[in-house]
Amino acid sequence: MAGGTKLEPRPVAARPAESPAPAPPPPSQPPQPSAPLTPLPPTRSSRPPRSSRTRRFFLRAAFAFGAIGGTAAALTPIFRADPRKSAAPAPGPVDGVPDERFDEMYGGRRIQGTASGVRIDGRPLHLMRRADGTYVSVVNHFESFPTALATARAAVDDLGGTQLSLAGPALH
Repeated sequence: MAGGTKLEPRPVAARPAESPAPAPPPPSQPPQPSAPLTPLPPTRSSRPPRSSRTRRFFLRAAFAFGAIGGTAAALTPIFRADPRKSAAPAPGPVDGVPDERFDEMYGGRRIQGTASGVRIDGRPLHLMRRADGTYVSVVNHFESFPTALATARAAVDDLGGTQLSLAGPALH
């Protein structure tokens, strides 16, 4: 090898031979017990008295009837509900209020939409309906308004001359 040291082989030391493990000696005689075995004194029967079994049976039965009765009481309103009434609201009028449709110019902007979707100058304004029936928008979500049109007008006022983002509610 150029520029380096030459390694010389070292002798390998021989491993000592392993001796096999000694085999156990063959048993000559079985082990003898150190003391003679004596029978144990008689003890009480492992079976509980009859009254204890009756009490245990009564408690188990009472628990089972209580569990069944509680489950039945909890499920009764579900079974008595009218299956024809659905939990999802039907499209159209919401809480007896007709579905408002609007298309108007407000503050130099065109507002179009319904209670379910509003557009300002063709860009979507994300509305959220609150539990009390009012609306909030992503433009001003600290104040609620009675209708979707009022919410859109407030958004136009808050936007000033800026446009809504096309990103929509995904970045909200």
